[in-house]
Amino acid sequence: MRKLFTYIALASMMALTSCDAWLNVKPYDKMSQDELLSTESGYIKLLNGIYIELNSDMLYGAALSVEMVEIMGGAYVIGTDNSVWGNYSDLASYKYGTDYWRARLNETWNKAYSLILNCNLLLENLEKTDVAFTGDNARIIRGEALALRAMLHFDMLRLFGPVYSQNSDALAIPYYKKYSVTPNSLMTASAVAAEITRDLNEARILLANDPVRTSGTMTSAPSDGSSTFMYYRNLRLNYFAVTALLARSALYFGDMDAAYSYSTEVIQAGTDGIFPFVDKSLVIGSPDDPDRIFSSEVIFALSHSQRNKLFKGYYDPSRIPNYVFRMDNDMMSSIVFGGGASTGGHQDDYRYRVNWVATGANRYFYKYSDMVDSGNIRNTMIPMIRLGEMYLIAAESRSKDIAAGVAYVNQLRSNRGVGNLTALTRDILQYEYIRELYGEGQLFYMYKRMFTPVLFSTVASRNPAPSSAVFVLPLPSSETDN
Repeated sequence: MRKLFTYIALASMMALTSCDAWLNVKPYDKMSQDELLSTESGYIKLLNGIYIELNSDMLYGAALSVEMVEIMGGAYVIGTDNSVWGNYSDLASYKYGTDYWRARLNETWNKAYSLILNCNLLLENLEKTDVAFTGDNARIIRGEALALRAMLHFDMLRLFGPVYSQNSDALAIPYYKKYSVTPNSLMTASAVAAEITRDLNEARILLANDPVRTSGTMTSAPSDGSSTFMYYRNLRLNYFAVTALLARSALYFGDMDAAYSYSTEVIQAGTDGIFPFVDKSLVIGSPDDPDRIFSSEVIFALSHSQRNKLFKGYYDPSRIPNYVFRMDNDMMSSIVFGGGASTGGHQDDYRYRVNWVATGANRYFYKYSDMVDSGNIRNTMIPMIRLGEMYLIAAESRSKDIAAGVAYVNQLRSNRGVGNLTALTRDILQYEYIRELYGEGQLFYMYKRMFTPVLFSTVASRNPAPSSAVFVLPLPSSETDN
């Protein structure tokens, strides 16, 4: 146990030396576990270290945001020339069993579970500590740690678990609630779902007095130089982020009533001005420095001080002749941002106008490119949950008839510069998910949840049919060996 903690503490320490001001922590490579867990600031440092490690390339700093899972979700044109595309052509064909992808999946699994165990370390010590905490800080820390534990388990379930709507009683993944290096047994997907829901509900109760509910996200440091722990709430799993996770997970688990209730609660917070729709002038009114991520709408984001590496490493057209991730041209022009009334796609959509830039015959994705004001906190944000997804969840869960949710989609579209839909179908809803969440690692999970073909192309024969071979990743050898 001590070895695992030391690994995360040292990795977090290295990241903390260049982290953003909102963390307000100092390197602690010489602090022992006992020292860290003997003060309020030590608990905050350990919690912040977990948030920072979410930025790992193995997790949401690449694999589970813009790279691996987005390829699996059909987001990009992937060529067959191995000298350019390397192992990506295997992944686009769902060949998970190659040596390369088995190793990559092992890394993602091991990183996620190492952070889960550090959540448990924090939670167990918090239960028995006699440290005096300021105000509601102990409840906030516990709530965020529980939510982190649930979120990481949820994404491992969505990756490695069965197609929930088809076989929720199949064995899936272990759920760790204790700090232990002894392997836990696999649980059924439905049992894991119950644990995720239980953790998120408890976190939501603990975060009842989260200042985000009364003071908003507070995205600037206190003027008196005091701790920023209760500030920058959209960079932490705040009350509404946990509620949004409950909406996302309830939809995945087929609990439509809960998904609708939770998503509409977050929508109301947006209406109340806590997460307002982006100001049009910040998107298309200042083309030299647009708010490409619609930052006011982001309910929870990671803060990555070198986020521009995502653009430079994966999307920048200047990388040619190396690989560059981009959408299929026909998909873009005929369906996602074209096609008119039949698809809901229009080129006057803010999401198209601000994030897609023409170079030659193609358009390239600029969501993660640097702002002119590169020191702005918005320039560090990797969106994890956003308001637009809540409108789409509300639309999908409104009733058994998906057409009944059209009003929610139209509310979203009215804030994207495009007109109303006259009807809503499953296909058009999927197109809207692509428009809203492209490059944020959610599309594969949408297709898996709905059990529909993954849309790589306008040519139906090129889109893999839904199957376990596509949607169920093999458990890593590090797990099966145990």
